[in-house]
Amino acid sequence: MSRSLSARRLHRTLFSLPPSTSQHPPSGSRQLAYAALKTRPEHDRRPSRRQEHPPAYSRAIPHEPGTALHHYSQQRADQDLPLDDTGTLPIYEEQVEKTERRVSRERERTRTGTPPPSPAKPDEVFAGHLDGLFSPLKFPLELAARVLTHASHPAAYHGHNAQFSFIGRRVLESYLLLLLSSSPQLKPSHDLQEIVSRVLNTYFLGQHVGSKWGLGRVMRWTPTIAASMLLDESRADKTKLLKDVGLYKVQGDAVTAVMGGIFQQFGASTAHRIFHSRLLPRLLTPHGGLPLCFHADALEASRRLGGVHGDLVVDSPEQKLEALPSPTLNRQQLRH
Repeated sequence: MSRSLSARRLHRTLFSLPPSTSQHPPSGSRQLAYAALKTRPEHDRRPSRRQEHPPAYSRAIPHEPGTALHHYSQQRADQDLPLDDTGTLPIYEEQVEKTERRVSRERERTRTGTPPPSPAKPDEVFAGHLDGLFSPLKFPLELAARVLTHASHPAAYHGHNAQFSFIGRRVLESYLLLLLSSSPQLKPSHDLQEIVSRVLNTYFLGQHVGSKWGLGRVMRWTPTIAASMLLDESRADKTKLLKDVGLYKVQGDAVTAVMGGIFQQFGASTAHRIFHSRLLPRLLTPHGGLPLCFHADALEASRRLGGVHGDLVVDSPEQKLEALPSPTLNRQQLRH
């Protein structure tokens, strides 16, 4: 009997409690919250980045050589250009028409089997300059124009010397390491990587080799300053100014590109002879360049190849260079 009364009292107590304020807030609180939401500042009511929609995709204009590219959306943002009756920009329509005409010409040429028109041949001044430097070699016109064209020039659209410069630098590093490793003056304290990077520094090659080869008079590149500034400078300041505008850097790239072109066109034997007879003697300077202890080895290698006027092409077995004795092998024989 007592248990049934206790259960009824507990049931009555639970159902007689007032409702929780967290589940059913009073109407006054809801009105205050709604009023605060309406009176928030404008910058707080902007949607988040996640809710913003990305800009609509706009069609890009195909590139045409010699014609500036204009993006429709970028033009409308930069300047207010008049639209035609169809709502498009006239220059955009001109680009589309040029592209369609070019595609139609290519299709007609493919259907009839007509070969494409050959590009204009480069000026013979490039090949003539290199032929005079490395006689009796004969450089193709296209190769000479490419190795003497820097990527900063507008003509680089048809090819520049970056690839040949990459090949030529590896060729120079290989020949220099062969000379250093076979020299009896090499000591364990010598850092070969530091010597190679100092001797084959791009600015150093451009100043001491590129200037002697006269590459600055014939190569195509774009300086970083106007030509009028060169005329205003005094003679004493021109050397520093030429280095600042990048002339030595561009000439150094041209030197390595010429060596890469020779290696690819005429072979490793000719490139090896040019390295020892035409290039390395220019780097034997008192300050910088090849260390003084290796100068005798470099001069001996140049002398054995005929010096600066030695033959660059080996025609007969009698003209081939005898192998230099390896000092490493001699030291090993003395130990035994």
